[in-house]
Amino acid sequence: MNEQDCRAVENMCLTGMELEGLYACFPKFPREEIERIYLASKAKTDDDPVDTLISANCS
Repeated sequence: MNEQDCRAVENMCLTGMELEGLYACFPKFPREEIERIYLASKAKTDDDPVDTLISANCS
């Protein structure tokens, strides 16, 4: 995955998309990479003291 692909997955994580949804949205990307980005993004948001409420319509 290139840097732009990684950022796209990370942005979807930050909007609250769960891992299974990411797999469905990015079927051509390696699941291991998606999971790595997902876990890293979750760790970032878990460390962030500010609770942001973001809602996204991905349809």
